[in-house]
Amino acid sequence: MRMTMETQLPTTETNNFAELFKELRLKHLGEALQSDFEEMSDSEKQAILKYLPRWISKEKTERKSQLIESRIRSAKFRKIQTVDTFNFKFSDATKSVEKNYLALFNTIDKNSPPSAVFTGNAGMGKTHLARALGYASCQRTLSVFFITAAEMVNHLTHAQKTFTLETELNRYRRPQVLIIDELGYVSLDTQGSNLFFQVISARHDQELGTIATTNIPFGKFNQIFANDAIAHAIVDRLANDADVFYLEGVHSFRPEERKEKLKRRKDQKLDA
Repeated sequence: MRMTMETQLPTTETNNFAELFKELRLKHLGEALQSDFEEMSDSEKQAILKYLPRWISKEKTERKSQLIESRIRSAKFRKIQTVDTFNFKFSDATKSVEKNYLALFNTIDKNSPPSAVFTGNAGMGKTHLARALGYASCQRTLSVFFITAAEMVNHLTHAQKTFTLETELNRYRRPQVLIIDELGYVSLDTQGSNLFFQVISARHDQELGTIATTNIPFGKFNQIFANDAIAHAIVDRLANDADVFYLEGVHSFRPEERKEKLKRRKDQKLDA
């Protein structure tokens, strides 16, 4: 009876290992193990059954950790900002968006990349909240890219002049989550508006996550883009599947941030 159990258990376990090796893209190693297992002594089999799951688990954990680090580097955040460091109690505006924001934040997944538009006054935390969604997306191994609207259009315009437009467009069309910051701070001409539309339209059609921050309400997007028609087309695609967060108010985070910076500098001088 004991021999029968020993024979049955390894077959089941090695089948499981073969599947795990496939997950690690080590298909042939899993097949080799399954083939060689029957030739091993009982003590060798027991050692394999004892230690291999740990080794596989360790490999998967390290690979995921390295992938997350790579995603964060590639995102070009410039500054890491997370949801944990955002003060939703700061103002009535931030309080009002907390519930819906956290609902979106908690549903981020490879099959559900976040799309959002943060609109409102300067200093209300729009960029912080956008970056926090991007950082959380990296933690879930999604590809993310952060850039200002002006920089993106400048790069695209230059690429068009140097006949590298398709390559540059792909830079913004491919990430699972694209964060476009400061939309509205610079008005775009016809060429810039058309290039911006190409990015937004492609991402909308692919159902990718697009996040934008702006100080201009949707009804005044014709102040950003070259004409009413393209402004309407961009709003339609940008906001179609996005959560829209309105952050209007008279209070700004920036005075508080300046106080914190001054306090840190003072504390550092005292420590020195």
